Amino acid sequence: MKTATLLSVLIVLSVATVTTEAEQPSAKDVAKIKAMSSDDAARKENLRFPPLTKAVEITGEVVDSWCYTSQVMGPGRGERHKACGLACAHGGVTIGIVDDKGTLFIAAKHKGFQGCKELLTPYMAKRVKVKGWLASKGGCNVLKIQSVEEVKPGSPSK
Repeated sequence: MKTATLLSVLIVLSVATVTTEAEQPSAKDVAKIKAMSSDDAARKENLRFPPLTKAVEITGEVVDSWCYTSQVMGPGRGERHKACGLACAHGGVTIGIVDDKGTLFIAAKHKGFQGCKELLTPYMAKRVKVKGWLASKGGCNVLKIQSVEEVKPGSPSK
């Protein structure tokens, strides 16, 4: 009985080790990524696939994307939902911005390799105007935010 338990533990540990190592880029991969930014051939290759982004200015309410889209907590927006939205954002749920037409824009990137949690949580359940770049594909709208500012009540929205 003890041997079977020990064997189970060893299998779990070995699978966890393999998974963890597989998720980490090797030093060789990191070097390749760094070299690509200065490699003329890589730049020419990137020109074959131009980015599908456009500069935008969007006005809407900051929400947590799960509660807004799933409606498991009511409408998932507004001042009554602020505490839940903050809890979700701090728990890892992606933050989004809902415009006046009800379109959700996922705020996925602020700076290189960073999300928008720290940038947008102070504005949870508030109206904001963001400037940045939008990429849309397969029905998903993803924002890279350059700037954000709160829109005061009574201000005209664009």
